[in-house]
Amino acid sequence: MRKMWLFGVAGACAIGVVRGVAQTGGAVSIPQPTFHHIHLNSVNPDRSIAWYTNYWPTGRRTTLADMPAFVDEKGFYLLYTKVARQAPGGFDRKAQRSVPQSAFWTFGSTFGGPDTSAFLARVSKLDPKAFELVTLYGGPEGKQTATHALALPLGDQLATATTIKEQQAQREKLGKPAPTSGLDFGYVVDPDGMLVEVTAGKADGFREHTHFWGENPLCSANWHVEHLGATFPATQNTFSTAFTFANGRWNPCAVPTGEITFPTYMSVGQLRIPAGNARIADASWLWYPRQCRNGRCGAGNDQPLAKSRGQVVDHIGLSYPNLDPVLAHLRAAKIPILEGPYKFGDTRAVLIEDLDGLAFELIERRK
Repeated sequence: MRKMWLFGVAGACAIGVVRGVAQTGGAVSIPQPTFHHIHLNSVNPDRSIAWYTNYWPTGRRTTLADMPAFVDEKGFYLLYTKVARQAPGGFDRKAQRSVPQSAFWTFGSTFGGPDTSAFLARVSKLDPKAFELVTLYGGPEGKQTATHALALPLGDQLATATTIKEQQAQREKLGKPAPTSGLDFGYVVDPDGMLVEVTAGKADGFREHTHFWGENPLCSANWHVEHLGATFPATQNTFSTAFTFANGRWNPCAVPTGEITFPTYMSVGQLRIPAGNARIADASWLWYPRQCRNGRCGAGNDQPLAKSRGQVVDHIGLSYPNLDPVLAHLRAAKIPILEGPYKFGDTRAVLIEDLDGLAFELIERRK
């Protein structure tokens, strides 16, 4: 078993092959990965797994590679390492962000329906403190608050403050009522401090989307496609239509940050421009700009993203049918392998970091 850095101690779906262009100029075939797990550092894994069995009743408690785990009905895992004290990086409701902030933002589930009312009604009968929703801000000035998006002015869409003002004025002029269904979402915080997004949608799905922060989100998306075998969806994110996507990548990828948007749990508004999106098999990944910039998080908080190892969300796990071509690509591209190959259950894995300091465990899956 590898060593892992613990808190306070060392320690568009695509199938087939993705072409990754190494820095050497050659092309190495990278097998298509699947999104395997999120690995958390927890003071009480049993409590956390019990929370998820309430949150997602069709999932169950299990073990994987001798670690306690929660697994959904499709085989996606939350893996746990028990730590002696609370790991850093948990979501702070008062600060309205994770402290410190790594490149990992939130993990999201979808609940079938026109809005989140069924989910909210169900969890309201459980421990109200354990499933307390995070306050959202919305409206043209971000002054209105609610616990889910549809309860806010124009909460059925993610929009810039300017757009919200214009559309709200238009609705008032035409006498149109506020929408009662559409994009609806909210957030809960799991027992370890991981932020979990709850979204309405066409069907239930435990791990439907995962959001990240990036210094340059379009560059982050490029990197994961080139080096991990992610794919770009056919339709690019609406917040990034002003930027250039051509020949299978964003170029340039380091572009200016745009206007703030709502709804969000950030009272100062959320930076969602530019946004880089990609897919890992049938999992949606999306990168937004690092939020603590230009004094938005208060004096002295314009800090770069912290490395994820040792935080609440320690790393992300991907699995590949064959690790050899992945390792060949990483070596050719001069991407450091931090640990491994090491034993992972009955197979093997390696640990790397992306360009924003988020750790990834790359696992070879047995047939």
